[in-house]
Amino acid sequence: MTQRDGGNFSGAQGINLGNAPGSNFGHAPGSHFHGVVNDHGTAAQQEELRTLINGLLNVVARHQNELADPQGASTAVELLREEVEGEQRPNRLTGFLSMLTASAGGVTAITEAATKVRELLTAML
Repeated sequence: MTQRDGGNFSGAQGINLGNAPGSNFGHAPGSHFHGVVNDHGTAAQQEELRTLINGLLNVVARHQNELADPQGASTAVELLREEVEGEQRPNRLTGFLSMLTASAGGVTAITEAATKVRELLTAML
């Protein structure tokens, strides 16, 4: 695969990996690659993602006293919600899920809810 100026790679007409609306991956300084992820999934997947994130908020609230890091868990869920409503960069979403899982400690309800979100994100890619 060869990178050309303008963001298209040779041999694949009509496929733009440039700064198109819907670009979903961040890039390292000096990098010229930007990816597009499935236009953020289907409408049904988007609704399911929002529902799962709201479920995570509820689970975190219910288990607040059992968490290894309650503030970290609340912060991770809020960051997830903001990212879902914004650009939906998969690397950030999975990072926030990892942060949440670490903050949860041994609370399996949170680990299970985070796994569902992670599985949906994978299906959306």
